[in-house]
Amino acid sequence: MIYRFTKKVLVISSLFCLIAIYILHQSIVDIHTEELQNKSIQRIDSYKNALRNELTRFNFLPFVIARDEQLINWSFKQLDIANIALENIKKASGANELYIMDASGKTLSSSNWKSKTSFVNRNFAFRPYFKEALKGNNGQFFGIGTTSKKPGFYISTGVVNQEKVIAVTVAKVDLSVLENIWINAGENIFITNRDGVVILSSKKHWKYRTLSPLEEFQIENIKAQKQFANIPLVQLLDNQSKIQKQLSIESNKYLHQEVDIKSPDWKIHYLIPTSRVDALVIQSWTRIGLIIFGIMVVLLMLWLFQSRNKLKTSLKESAELRELNDLLNTEIEHRQRVEDELLVAEKDIKRSSKLAAMGQISASVIHELGQPLAAMKTYIAGAKINTNKNGKDIQDNDVFDKLDSLVERMSRISEQLKFFSYRVEKGTSNIDVRKALDGALLVVGPKIDEHNIELIFEFEDKPYIINAGQIRMEQVFTNLISNAIIALEGSKTKRITVRMEIINNEQLVIKIEDTGKGISEEILHMLFDPFYTTKPSGVGLGLGLSISTNIIHEFHGSLTALNNTNEGASFIITIPIVYE
Repeated sequence: MIYRFTKKVLVISSLFCLIAIYILHQSIVDIHTEELQNKSIQRIDSYKNALRNELTRFNFLPFVIARDEQLINWSFKQLDIANIALENIKKASGANELYIMDASGKTLSSSNWKSKTSFVNRNFAFRPYFKEALKGNNGQFFGIGTTSKKPGFYISTGVVNQEKVIAVTVAKVDLSVLENIWINAGENIFITNRDGVVILSSKKHWKYRTLSPLEEFQIENIKAQKQFANIPLVQLLDNQSKIQKQLSIESNKYLHQEVDIKSPDWKIHYLIPTSRVDALVIQSWTRIGLIIFGIMVVLLMLWLFQSRNKLKTSLKESAELRELNDLLNTEIEHRQRVEDELLVAEKDIKRSSKLAAMGQISASVIHELGQPLAAMKTYIAGAKINTNKNGKDIQDNDVFDKLDSLVERMSRISEQLKFFSYRVEKGTSNIDVRKALDGALLVVGPKIDEHNIELIFEFEDKPYIINAGQIRMEQVFTNLISNAIIALEGSKTKRITVRMEIINNEQLVIKIEDTGKGISEEILHMLFDPFYTTKPSGVGLGLGLSISTNIIHEFHGSLTALNNTNEGASFIITIPIVYE
């Protein structure tokens, strides 16, 4: 019995709570809806006043022009003067256009007489503002211009002479400035005319749509007046009955507020998305929830402090200590694993570095001694040919001197290759680049002659001093000129040009140019990588440019390569110049 009674009490209490929540929710919705509607009334009154001010600002223009007898006479007799006068009035007043029509509706003079869309000689008798002015009334009309294709508000009045309207003066006003203000303010606002057609709107795609389907006579009237340039007047509101103070447009619901404008017969519609109400309701429920939650937390804390304060503190401290201990053990294990991995990685790096160094030193010795040996072989072969031709030994002192020089050079290169075992630079001095170039030509000179290559020097006959190593600069020149010789194989024009020039009194730029086939873009990116070569197997190891780059870097310079404009490629050495 007690269980059933308790269950009924819980069910009834839950129902009462749900009803109370529903009533509270509806009250919150109503409060925020009324709040937004009050704000919309204030906003729509503000925009109504702005519209009235904009229209009133130009109301006087047609009346002033109509009472200017001289201007009216010019319009009938001296059109050029009348056009200029209207153009000046337009500039001074800020109106969109001003024009004068005769009693038949033909435009006599216009402020846009210079424009391709000039109103002059065009007939607008079908417009309502003309018909009203012809009756002696003041005309007001909104429509899209049949000539300019631009919308505007037309204000007109008649020019009366002996109780007869002889002409009509019209001012066209551009109201898009109001639309821009609405758009920049982020508003949802539009204006409808007496037919319920949207003529101004903060949403461009809402313009020239209707609030409800038009009657047949309304459609015929609009066509006769050419009011909207044959634009289809599609219904703006969704296909449902209009709810009081609410509208549905493109499946979006809005709170709706409207106000009448007597002259002209328009209505301003101000919309606020109902999602704004939903957002405010959510904010209110969030605040209520936070307040309830805060009260519950406070009550809970008081209860906990009174009953289990000591127990909670001890349990919390014990749990925190266990957690810290677990975190500490995890951190220790992680650090141990990282240290072990670092040791293994360090050993692998040392082993790889040693192997790479040994390979590079071996390859360097082979590469650097190969070129002097080839030169020696060429000189010896030449000496043998001379001996065979004459049938006796010839003491060619020049050949032996060159051989002796090459042997000495090989000895110095072997000593210099210690550069790849020790990073410390042993001895640089101020040297003349030309002497290093001469030393390199001693090695590659026979090859140049053998291949009938034209060697050109383009630099002044003066010392070019740099701080470097003589032998290493010879190595660089030897490598670069040797590469140029190989690049000229198969070329019709065989020419190597060595240029030197000083840039900004700071840098010496040395260019070694050839007339070969050039270098592809793909190879340019890998050209200076160690062991990369485009030569056949056995011809080179791909270390020449890598070694040359390292040597130039040691002298605080740079070595780059690029293709020439016409043919071939260039290797450019940029290195600091020294003034003694």
